[in-house]
Amino acid sequence: MFKSVQYVVKENFSNLYRIFCIAKYELLADMRDSKFGLFWNFASPAIQVLTYFLIFGLAWSRKPIKHDGIEINYLPWLVVGYAAWWFIQPCIQNGCNAIFSKTSVITKMKFPVSVLPATICAKEFFNHLCMMLIAIVMLFMCGFFPNVYWLGLIYFTICSFMFVESVTLILSVLTMLWRDVRKLVTSLMRMLMYFSPVIWECHFAASVPFHNILNIIMKLNPVYYIVNGYRDCIFYNRWIFAHPAQTIYFWGVTIVLFVIGCMLMYKFKRKFIDLI
Repeated sequence: MFKSVQYVVKENFSNLYRIFCIAKYELLADMRDSKFGLFWNFASPAIQVLTYFLIFGLAWSRKPIKHDGIEINYLPWLVVGYAAWWFIQPCIQNGCNAIFSKTSVITKMKFPVSVLPATICAKEFFNHLCMMLIAIVMLFMCGFFPNVYWLGLIYFTICSFMFVESVTLILSVLTMLWRDVRKLVTSLMRMLMYFSPVIWECHFAASVPFHNILNIIMKLNPVYYIVNGYRDCIFYNRWIFAHPAQTIYFWGVTIVLFVIGCMLMYKFKRKFIDLI
């Protein structure tokens, strides 16, 4: 176990520049494929947020979110939650093909395969920054301005990166073993969004059968910790360790997933060519 973790960590840290270059190249390649280029990095998340706001905010007359005596209008509340999700979702979905999409490279040269999941996360991190810029502009327009608690966003961004990196390590290897994994993950991601506090409070009322069990299941979702962490820093002026039990649980799950991903990557590192 420790040998596999050491192998992946060492290979990634010794190839940080390579990870950056691959992520940059893929970003530029995506921009060259479209006429407006960088514009879509901002337009795509903005259109998604507008769609959810029109459906859930206006069509369903969504009232402001009340929590601990603080009332937040639905639009800024939605934008901040979606900013976190805009990084998590594409990392997991595209991470499934992190290795399979580079088969032409790993078959022709000796290549550090374990860095490929990190290149996906690095690429999507740029899109996350674009979404965060949209969120900050929206927050300014709604009367929310930076304070010391906003520094907690750095911590929760690290949490997001570590979580998606751990999940991507696992899924990229599993996709090489079973091609159907990507289709399964794409379908499950749609469900995961509704089991996360992205577009709603993610809390079942007492009138719902088994609401206590369902609420516990919701909180077991690591995305719950990340999305609420973004909102805690911006809206509720809470420090990053305001929920110690959730923090311990999140990092416990993330570390376990990372170890599993490292073990899979180490076990199959010499077999990927045979799996193509």
